[in-house]
Amino acid sequence: MVESSTWPDRDAMHADGVCDVVVEIPRGSRNKYEVNDDGEMWFDRRLGGPAGFPGDYGYVIGAEGEDGDGLDALVLIDEPTYPGIYIRTRVVAAFLLKVGEIEETKLICVPRNSHYVDHLGDLGDLAPAFVEELDSFFAAYRMLEEVGVEVLEHQDRETAIATLCR
Repeated sequence: MVESSTWPDRDAMHADGVCDVVVEIPRGSRNKYEVNDDGEMWFDRRLGGPAGFPGDYGYVIGAEGEDGDGLDALVLIDEPTYPGIYIRTRVVAAFLLKVGEIEETKLICVPRNSHYVDHLGDLGDLAPAFVEELDSFFAAYRMLEEVGVEVLEHQDRETAIATLCR
């Protein structure tokens, strides 16, 4: 669990695969924002890649990622929200990346209350072309930095939930 003054003692998961994500970066944006331990949102950098985020991007409340920050989550949503918005989501998959020398998990989630994504329940429900788009995005989103990114693995819902619960 991420220990900070912002989210003390908050469980990462409410029910089987349901978690709350705080949006830092709206879908389509190329600006990267980060929330610090005091709950302040700061501009971090502009993405160097050619595309904006393919969904709302943020972190799971109460879950720690491999890099010590909140566990990253990409919410597949048809319209962007705003930084600081909470979204109750369902986990459908995860991508394991190597960012520099660190392995990082990026959960792939969908809004829990959206009929547009009711059919998405697991990795196999994502169109293969869309999985390729996500691979391309993650491989390129830090292309102008001194950090290489490699997609190591696509993980199914069960594996993604195990990451959330660790």
